Amino acid sequence: MNTDHVQTDPMPEKPESDETQVDPNAGGSAGDKLVPVTEAKKYRKRAQAAEQSLSELQSALNEKAQRVQELEQTVTELERQRQVDALLTEAEAIDLDAARLLTEVAVREMDEPDIETAVAELKQRKPYLFRQRSSASRVMSANGQPRDRRAEHVEHAAAEAAATGKRTDLLRYLRLRRS
Repeated sequence: MNTDHVQTDPMPEKPESDETQVDPNAGGSAGDKLVPVTEAKKYRKRAQAAEQSLSELQSALNEKAQRVQELEQTVTELERQRQVDALLTEAEAIDLDAARLLTEVAVREMDEPDIETAVAELKQRKPYLFRQRSSASRVMSANGQPRDRRAEHVEHAAAEAAATGKRTDLLRYLRLRRS
């Protein structure tokens, strides 16, 4: 009995994808560490994905930083406007919008912006934008303190409106108080 035996390899050849190569990230010489090609491809894909994610996060961070800077500028401008409005109200500006615009122009032209100085200069240059207190409208009260005639008229109209309860008296009082 003669049987021919075909000798088979107990270990078949590994497919090409299982070939090994040197891991470039391992450092050292070529014989230090061998990594299968499929793993190297996985590592490369993960590294590329991480780099892409890093660049996306950096651009998002830059956008957020720019937005924060814009918001800080807005807050600074709003605080300055609030301060201008407070000083103009204290100075008794009649037309607050016009006085605010003129004050902001003056502040921008200054080397060292000073809102108080700008309001004072505006009050000197354009006094018609501010309420004027004339000495003729003041009357001395019984205790020697100056008293505004207009305030007396308003108080009298209020008392009359309260006493009579008429609409016309109430409207007269409200008009006097508003003016």
